[in-house]
Amino acid sequence: MDFELTDEQRDIQKAAMEFAQGEFDPDLALELDQTGAFPESLWRKAARLGFIGLQYPEACDGQGLTLLENVLVTEAFCRVDSGIGSALSLVDLGSELLLKFGSQEQMERFLPPLARGEKRLTVAFGESEDDQDLSLISTVAEKRERGYLIRGWKRFVLNATLADAFIILCKEPIEGWIPFIVEKDENPIGVHPVEKMSLRMIPCGDLHLQEVRVPLESRLGKRGEGKNLFHYFHQVLGLRSLAQALGTMEGAFDRAIKYSNQREQFGRKLSQFQVIQHKLAEMEVAVEVARWLTYRAAAEFDKKEMDSKYLFIAQIEVGRRMTWVVDEALQIFGGYGYIAEQEIEHFYRDAWAIRSSLGTEEELRDLLSQKTLGKNR
Repeated sequence: MDFELTDEQRDIQKAAMEFAQGEFDPDLALELDQTGAFPESLWRKAARLGFIGLQYPEACDGQGLTLLENVLVTEAFCRVDSGIGSALSLVDLGSELLLKFGSQEQMERFLPPLARGEKRLTVAFGESEDDQDLSLISTVAEKRERGYLIRGWKRFVLNATLADAFIILCKEPIEGWIPFIVEKDENPIGVHPVEKMSLRMIPCGDLHLQEVRVPLESRLGKRGEGKNLFHYFHQVLGLRSLAQALGTMEGAFDRAIKYSNQREQFGRKLSQFQVIQHKLAEMEVAVEVARWLTYRAAAEFDKKEMDSKYLFIAQIEVGRRMTWVVDEALQIFGGYGYIAEQEIEHFYRDAWAIRSSLGTEEELRDLLSQKTLGKNR
């Protein structure tokens, strides 16, 4: 059992951290968070340096690496700033579906522009708050002579106003669930923005698919693969969210240490009080537990050995520990932690959005118990 990163992985992690520390200006981060603007220039610069699409084949302008390297970059970015890091990590959401289910032509068409920072991709599956229930999908794809006609609504789509293309899951009366790659410029897609409390640099919205016509070659995957694609995507989203969570809790922990070494109360640094020392010790334990749960999940996914049961465990525990660490960091800051100019304030808000993308504990417990009981019967 090898729990060590390779030299190459450490170099990637170091390069990502140096880029983020040099480019993620705190004043810019505050401005972007308050205005809800996407970090356009940082995205293009990150793409030029190869931080987007690490796991793509070299033929598609990637580096032929794995999802674990992608996790390391996301972790480093979110550690420096939870908002910018999360925004940059989700510009190619759904690319793993192209890698696993897409044709060679689809990969060559869509992946290089993503890697170069020219296009953005996202996924539109959900139609309710429970986006993991296939039975709730009612968007219909009607077969036509040269393609399909899509009608329906998609809810809470990440990057809805920014994406150049969407992977949309539809229901066809005969074939069942079918995913399509739908390009926004070529189709009449209505986008209705939805305001939210946190992760403001990632716009969210609903899609209205009224008369969207797509050709046969827009279909993603083979007949009967829709259900597998749906579940595969939620595994990948879980891993991406784990990386965001890990980086965010590390960033909150870093700021708590720095503040406790600067702030004085009753003539002593906060870090000299035992109660603060104990808080920081427990926070470090939580960070290390989350780190190895996340790394192991990503490594097993890359080796195609990951049991979804283990992913559920990681999602439950990392989500729980992340929000606890960020909350403890906010408590160390005291009243200053609630001021918008303090970075910890938006780390706190972002943490709850990231936790929701990991899934609710109740839902994850249901999934975990079903796997456990099924295996033990």
